[in-house]
Amino acid sequence: MSDKNPTQTGTTTVNAQPVGGQNANPAMLQRQSMNKMMKFQMVYMLISLAMLFIIFNTTIRDALGSAMSVVFMPLIGFNYALPWMTITLMGVAIGLVTSIPRYFFTDWIKMGRIQNRMSAFNKVYSAAMRSGQKDKMQKLSKMRMEMTMEQSQLSMNTMKPLMVLTIFTLLFYVWLYYFLSLVPYQIISFPWNFNVNIVNDKIWLFPYWFLGYFLASLPVGYFATMVIKYFDFKYKIREIERKSDYASYN
Repeated sequence: MSDKNPTQTGTTTVNAQPVGGQNANPAMLQRQSMNKMMKFQMVYMLISLAMLFIIFNTTIRDALGSAMSVVFMPLIGFNYALPWMTITLMGVAIGLVTSIPRYFFTDWIKMGRIQNRMSAFNKVYSAAMRSGQKDKMQKLSKMRMEMTMEQSQLSMNTMKPLMVLTIFTLLFYVWLYYFLSLVPYQIISFPWNFNVNIVNDKIWLFPYWFLGYFLASLPVGYFATMVIKYFDFKYKIREIERKSDYASYN
């Protein structure tokens, strides 16, 4: 019978540690997390490039836009009579479609904790930098990297299920491009210019129709998120208070 430990070979000892467990190497876990984020960013970039290709390829764009007109034209097309209203309503639809699912896929409590930790960390780091504590700054820099990785992981987990929504948003954009290409008159009036082509004329780098979409989508999405958050958090607080009262009675 040999008295050697099964994990020993000669004078070399092999320390078996579970990968991904509590005893896993933090550097290895960090590399794994970075690899996951890089893969996710690569997939998201490929999806974004595919979206741009579809938008700028008139053949594919017009084919998709024509198919979607069966649904959108009776709803918000107004027979091409109110193009600005169509743009506004599409912006509202995109704001709602993107903001409501994003809220429910976001861990707001964990996000708040991370933001509070980051705020406290920045104060400590600034104090160490002002006092010239290089050793402390070096340790804090490692902590910052870990906190940044945690924040990036949370963002990645939030964005993964929302990739499907990106496709819907793309289809909305495609239909807007197709719709505006068929509008018989594209000239509308603004207080600063009475002859604006909403398709070809640009304000800064964006066409005017994108400005209308943006002004409709952003406030609606923000307002919808705030309303849902208010009622959702109010319900959660009531549940916590109810459980606390129940525990105190028992």
